[in-house]
Order: sequence, then C-alpha cells, then structure tokens
Amino acid sequence: MFSPWAKDLATQAPPAAGDRVLDLACGTGLVSEQIAPLIGDAGSIVGLDFNPIMLTVARRRDFGGTSAEWLEASALSIPLPDNSIDAVYCQQGFQFFPDRAKAASEVSRVLKPGGTLAVSVWASADEFPVWETLFTSASKRLNVPIESVSIPNSFGGSEPLESMFAEAGFSNVQINKKSKESTFAPAAMFVKLMVMGAAAAIPAFGELTDEERQELGSQIAADTSEIVQKHTQGEKVVMPTISYTAVGTA
Repeated sequence: MFSPWAKDLATQAPPAAGDRVLDLACGTGLVSEQIAPLIGDAGSIVGLDFNPIMLTVARRRDFGGTSAEWLEASALSIPLPDNSIDAVYCQQGFQFFPDRAKAASEVSRVLKPGGTLAVSVWASADEFPVWETLFTSASKRLNVPIESVSIPNSFGGSEPLESMFAEAGFSNVQINKKSKESTFAPAAMFVKLMVMGAAAAIPAFGELTDEERQELGSQIAADTSEIVQKHTQGEKVVMPTISYTAVGTA
C-alpha cells in the first residue's frame, strides 16, 4: 500500500545529490529507499521513528553507498542540531503525532534555511468506503468514538495542512491530491492486517491482548465482509487510496 506513495513523495519533492535527509516517522524505510538513489553516495539519511520494531526492519534495507542512521525518538523532540538537514520527508505520519504544530516546529528548526518539507496524509475516511466501514465496526466493537480509531484519516483535507505549514513558517506551499490503486494480498488476510497495523499506532487497538485482538479481527471481518468482497479480485483486495501531499520551503 505504501510503496507507490513513497515513490510519489520523492518524485514530487526530489532531493539534490549529496543532501542530508530526514525521513520522519520512517517506519520500515520505504521513503528512504526511494530517496537514497537520488542523494547518492555523498548524501546521507536519518530515519526517525518511535517504534523499535519498524526501525529493526529499516536497518535491514540496503541503500548502496548512501549512509543511513536510525533514531528511536519522538517527532516532538527531534535529537538533531538546528539547521542540520536539507530536506524532511514524512509519509503518513503527521496525523499520528499528538502535537502536530510542535512536530512542524521541530522540523522547521532542524531544516536549513531554504530546506524542503514534504508531507503526505490520507484523505478523510469518507473517501475510503472500506476503511470507513472498518472504522465504524471497530468503534462499535471497542465502544469508543470513531475519531479514536480513524486517526490515519484524521487530517481530512488540505486546509489543516496549509494551516500547519503556515504556523510553522513555511513558504511556497503546494498541495496536491492524488488517487492510486492499492493492492492487498491475500484477500483473506486484509482485515487482519489492517487491524494489526492499527494496533501499532492507535491506543484503542494497542491496549488489547493478543486474544482480544484476534477476536476483534474476526468480528470486524464479519462486519466488513460484504464491502470487502466488492473490492476483491481473485486472491487480492484492490481499491483506491487517496492522499494529500504538501511541499513547502523553510
């Protein structure tokens, strides 16, 4: 799901050869993988994430001659000096930060004057019928507000992105909205994988025991089977994903 969007993010805001780049909320390093060939052996990558398991996967990636270091840290307190980074990329991370304005301010601090920030976030949940049904089911099963489980889509549109960039002092902000077809396989694992993924970042899921999570997955699978089937092609679930990308200058 994320690989095509990682390539898109790097294409919309390509770094220069030799740049020092921060991959914020880097996850397993998909964006870094796209950036490395562009900055080359003279460039370097800093990947930051709060999840040590994600970082373990990222460390296994081969970036050729491009050096990479990985930081287990919060986006609200980036352990880097002022004016030390040429470009910052953040794919589907800002919506999970507990203080988005603080994170944007931290990015502005570590960026060199004229440096670039490129951010992508999912569109609102009502543009993802399958996800909206899944979130509705999860909120009912967990007896929590839907807002607490639909965090991946919580930015909602371009206006919050524009406000965030403006408040952090970025200029020349350009925002694009795109749709791509994403494939999930095998289809039988789709809901389970979505629930597992949510558990990594959403407290309402993460607080469950393994047994409770498995039971929740079975319940949500039953609730969403009809709409998931509409997007099932053979052994795959194929559906559109819609993202906003914002690029600005520090």
